[in-house]
Amino acid sequence: MHRSSSPSEFIHNDARVEAGASYLPTTLALMTIISTPSELITAVPFLLDAHPDNALVVIALREGAITCVLRADIPEAATLERSGELFASLRTSDPEELLLLAYVPTPHDKQRCELLCEELQARAEEIAPVKDFLIVQSNRWRSFLCKDQRCCDPNGQQLPDIQSSAIAAEHVFQGRMMPSGLGAHAGARSDDGEVALQLLCQAQERVVANAPELRSKQGVVALLRLISSFTIGKTIDNHELAAAALVALTDIQVRDFAIGSHGDEHLHLHLSLWSDLLAIAPAGYRAPVATVLALLRYEDGDGHGARAMVERALCDDPHYSLAHLLQKTFAAGWPPEAFTTMRHELHPKLRAELLG
Repeated sequence: MHRSSSPSEFIHNDARVEAGASYLPTTLALMTIISTPSELITAVPFLLDAHPDNALVVIALREGAITCVLRADIPEAATLERSGELFASLRTSDPEELLLLAYVPTPHDKQRCELLCEELQARAEEIAPVKDFLIVQSNRWRSFLCKDQRCCDPNGQQLPDIQSSAIAAEHVFQGRMMPSGLGAHAGARSDDGEVALQLLCQAQERVVANAPELRSKQGVVALLRLISSFTIGKTIDNHELAAAALVALTDIQVRDFAIGSHGDEHLHLHLSLWSDLLAIAPAGYRAPVATVLALLRYEDGDGHGARAMVERALCDDPHYSLAHLLQKTFAAGWPPEAFTTMRHELHPKLRAELLG
């Protein structure tokens, strides 16, 4: 079984780790509680500011504090036998316990991996007791110390979706850079089928790299690429395009362009597009899509559906101004034709302003 942690509080730079549950209850600076091995794996890239690959990560604990975090390349057994320096820096931190995580390359067979981990554990135990030792390989993880198959599947468990985790979400929403190397280890979708936060972060970085005066234009281009793809395939199968569009829609000018982008001929196509985009938009990115969809539904004569979309927008962002405006407008009983008239007047002007 996994060894339980004692009640304590760990602090590492701006990271905060609190105990009180069964494994390693942790609170990073982002105040996300981590209490399982899977959540520890999620936290490691944020401690290192990079995703480990072919690496051994050692976390030293003393009196409830993280005194040292070491990352080293996975050594070959022969190299390990001759080396006395791998754990040398840990001795100066005088740890009471150690946590080991081995990110093992896929080509390592199980027997080779077991022998290597036994040697790594033996070397680590010369310094301090090993609290747990997690092996990460081929997109799965398992505890090297737990041999009870009733507790731990010997084939391991699926890796957590790091880029869609609570820690990743808080990094993105606070404007922090994601740890490098996550993109190669994460898919385009979260477990719920939503656009992965890593893709949204990358899309936001591309927006910031543009000159401020060009950002709205580039946002419209991103939106038009998604519309073009959906027009051809009638589905959103490219989450990178979806991520770029979701980030672009946080720009009010791009959102207003989207409201009239269907013209007079493609209302029902766009009803499907925005419904599908809303279905895969993660929290924090739904309000613009929901308000666009609300207007299209209202123009199509679906007042009940339009009001439902306004509620979706306000659930995502209670202060979203367009949602409040639409709520009042729908309640006042504006005819759908009024929105069609406004679209005819405003969209050509906005298109000329943004695209020239």
